[in-house]
Amino acid sequence: MLRLTPPIARVVLCEYRLDDPERPADLSVPLPPPRQRNGWNDWSALCNRIDLSLRVAGGVLREPWLEFDHPFEHPPGVFFRLDHRQGALSEGVAAARQKLMPHIEQPLWWPSSDLDLGISHCGFFPSRTNHQNGAIRLNLTGPDQWAWLTRQAPNLCSAPLEELLQASTLCWSATFDWGADGIQRLGFELFPAGRLQRGSAIDDPVVQTLLHTLDPWCSQESITQCQRHHQNWRQQQSPSHQAGFSHLKLSPQSDDAWSMKLYLLSHAPR
Repeated sequence: MLRLTPPIARVVLCEYRLDDPERPADLSVPLPPPRQRNGWNDWSALCNRIDLSLRVAGGVLREPWLEFDHPFEHPPGVFFRLDHRQGALSEGVAAARQKLMPHIEQPLWWPSSDLDLGISHCGFFPSRTNHQNGAIRLNLTGPDQWAWLTRQAPNLCSAPLEELLQASTLCWSATFDWGADGIQRLGFELFPAGRLQRGSAIDDPVVQTLLHTLDPWCSQESITQCQRHHQNWRQQQSPSHQAGFSHLKLSPQSDDAWSMKLYLLSHAPR
């Protein structure tokens, strides 16, 4: 029987649903360099495709991560950080998709705008229907994110959400699936102010300030339950690791409903 997830070395990102805090976590792990992949034989075919994707993208793609959704029955998603200094992002991402999902015949749709908009990450989820039909996952950065999003998905960009995102206690990055029909599965990754896409200690005052800001949006009891679940998981799986905080993700729906996820780190001491 194959392992369901690869061995955890220095760091893993655990994703908890705040509306179901007892649900086991989804896991994301960085792909080690080829010479450090002890115990990764079960994923050698995928690793080879990722390595090839990095080469054909010419430096545009780097730092691959794999996202395993519990109960880990499907192929993992693959994320890359993007580096626009190395070339055209759309060309590098298209080349990578051709290596990772060669059966896709649809053209790669890429956002364009006259606004100050950056794209920091891209992702592919081979087991998801919309990705099989040509969609990709993108993360935005840049000061004009909100202005661009209100053009693309005005039904999801409510006034209360805009007010939250303007809070001085946080910074944020939009994440969504993007395809021929535009935005799908929109979410907002919320980080402590000044900590965009960076980890923090759970008890750091900036993290506690962020959680206090989100009181109207998520239950502190659910957060505590997830932290307890995370502690138990670490003791069983990686007892030498330390706990850390990454971010929360708020996902709005067109009926004014929303969901929230908590992302916690388990990492080796520095």
